[in-house]
Amino acid sequence: MPVWTVKGGRHGERDERCLDQGVIGGGWEKIPDLGGVVSREALAAVCEESEPDWSAKTRSNYVGQLWSLRERMQEGELVALPLKTTGTVAIGRIAGPYAYRHDLGADFRHTRPVDWLAKEVERDAFDQDLLYSFGAFLTIGRVQRENAEARILKAIGEAPVGIEPEVESLIDEDGAEADSWSDPAQLAREQIRQRISQTIAGHDLADLVGAIFEARGFKVTVSSPGPDGGIDLLMGSGATGLESPRVVGQVKTGQADLDVYRSTYGLKEQMDADQGLVVAWGGFKGSVLKEARSRHFSMLLWDADDLLDALFEAYDRIRDDIRSKLPLQRSWVLVHNGS
Repeated sequence: MPVWTVKGGRHGERDERCLDQGVIGGGWEKIPDLGGVVSREALAAVCEESEPDWSAKTRSNYVGQLWSLRERMQEGELVALPLKTTGTVAIGRIAGPYAYRHDLGADFRHTRPVDWLAKEVERDAFDQDLLYSFGAFLTIGRVQRENAEARILKAIGEAPVGIEPEVESLIDEDGAEADSWSDPAQLAREQIRQRISQTIAGHDLADLVGAIFEARGFKVTVSSPGPDGGIDLLMGSGATGLESPRVVGQVKTGQADLDVYRSTYGLKEQMDADQGLVVAWGGFKGSVLKEARSRHFSMLLWDADDLLDALFEAYDRIRDDIRSKLPLQRSWVLVHNGS
C-alpha cells in the first residue's frame, strides 16, 4: 500500500492544526476548490489560470502534488508528517476524501482527513532511507522505499498485517515522488544527525552543547557522567563565568517530557540563573511546547534541528576535538520553494 509524506509548512506553521484537527494538506491560496476537478489535465488548466506566473516546471510540480492530494491518496493509506515544531514524526492513515476548507486559515485550504496512529515518534525510530524521504522538497509526496509501510508500522509498534512486499519504483507519471525530490540540504542534515547519533551519544552530547556555548564566549562547566541532580551544564558570561546571562542546562538523548522541562525550570530558579536550557535530541512532547510559550524569554528549548543550527553557526570557532569528531564543510544549494 502506498505511503505518503506531507509537510506542515516550511517552519511547521501548520503542524499543530494538522494534529489537533486530524488533517493534512497545503495552502496554494490562489487555487480554488478542486472538488469538481475530475482529471489531472483539468487540474493543470485550473492552476494555469489561477497562477499564470508559475513556470512550466513549477506548475507541473504543484499539479502533481495537488493531484496526489485530490485523487491519488486513498483511504487507509499511511501518511508521515515530519514535525518541525517538535522534531518528531506523526504517523496516520488517510481517513476520507479531499476537502476544501475555510476554517483552518488561508494557508491551509486543500486537505485530507487523517486518523493519527502516533503523533510524536522519535526520528531515530525510523530507518535512515525513510528519513531521507521524509526530508524531500515536496509538501506532498509519495514515499517509494522498499517495504516502507511495514517498516513504518514496526517503528510505531503497530503489527503489519497482510502487507504485500513493496518494491521501490523509480518512475512516476505525476512527478510527486518524495524520493525523486530529495532536498540536498536536508539530506546533509540527516547525514550529520546520523553521525552525531552514532559517535556523540549519551553524556558526550552535553559536551557538544557545552562546546557550542564555549564558542559563543561562555564559561562552561559540564557535569561528570553519572548522577548529576538534573544539571548537565552550568554556563555563564564574563571572565569568571558568573555574569549574566547565566544558563542552567539539561541534555537528553531521547524525547523530553513535562517532568524534564519543569525540573529544569526549577533548577534555573534554584541556581538563580537567567535562563534554563533543555536540549532534547529526540524532540519534545507537544505538552512541553504549549507550557513553554509562557516562559519564552526564560526557557530555551533545543531539539536536534536547533542543535544543528547552533553547531553550524559556531563551527568555525568550536574546539578541535569536536571538529575531528564532526568534520564538516560549508556548502550552498539553490532552494526550491514549496506551498
